[in-house]
Amino acid sequence: MKKTNGNHLLYEEDAYLNLYDLKALNSIYRSEFLPCASGEVFTQSFIPENKEGIVILIHGYLDHSGSLAPIIHFLVDNSFGVITFDLPGHGYSYGARGDINHFQEYIQVLHDVVLHSKSDFKKEVPFFAIGHSTGCSVLTDYIVKYPSTFQKTILVAPLVKPYLWSFSQLGVKLLGKRVKSIKRKFRKNASNKVYLDFVKKDPLQFSDLPINWLVSLSRWQDTVLQYPIQVEPLYLIQGNKDKTVDWDFNISFLLQKFPNSKAILIDGGNHQLFNEKQSIQLITFEYIKSILLSID
Repeated sequence: MKKTNGNHLLYEEDAYLNLYDLKALNSIYRSEFLPCASGEVFTQSFIPENKEGIVILIHGYLDHSGSLAPIIHFLVDNSFGVITFDLPGHGYSYGARGDINHFQEYIQVLHDVVLHSKSDFKKEVPFFAIGHSTGCSVLTDYIVKYPSTFQKTILVAPLVKPYLWSFSQLGVKLLGKRVKSIKRKFRKNASNKVYLDFVKKDPLQFSDLPINWLVSLSRWQDTVLQYPIQVEPLYLIQGNKDKTVDWDFNISFLLQKFPNSKAILIDGGNHQLFNEKQSIQLITFEYIKSILLSID
């Protein structure tokens, strides 16, 4: 399959799998461009023959599905099928790079992916969900609108408010309509130098951050902060060295709104827990495994 995204980058399966270290899963791999209301969404699945369940996996802002390769391998190695997709404005999905007019568009795309994915399985199979950062924002809103969709929902480094958010909001107000985007500063958001170096060269990453995305995030927060108390439990995993999100506020807020939830704090963990150094990555993955396999 060959296709281009909004930046006219060519998707070619072999090159993609090689670049993002997914070639070993080629025999259980499937990709497609799923038609949604506003455009085509790039979806991928890794489904072993014998599986404990299916995990819907959602990446964070600036990233794409290829960034999730380590957790994809771990889940498949532990007999879970994986379905993942590039959010609008990311990877090979439709949309201006890094931009969205309303977070509801992310949520609708997730709903389309869930419905499409569940229709592929004739036998009853449990569905789980794991999000990272902005992927958690999408999941949080989704399970309020569509409760009991997933047997368990795991949020890793969840985004409600970014780190130093008040300063970002002030910057948006000062810039007003004069500036459409700002230059990205590549953060040291993991202790894995190989990963940090790769991100800077990754052709599916991008360097301009649309101001409009921050405006959309702010509008989404206005809705989320007004959530009624929810019955649905969440499983929260957070590193205490994270300076991408305001994790202290975010975890407290989610535990308040979802009081049946559980939170795990990983000492020394930064924002990119899936791509951290091996010792922290392994702790993160083992927590995820124990959550998925536990009977609550």
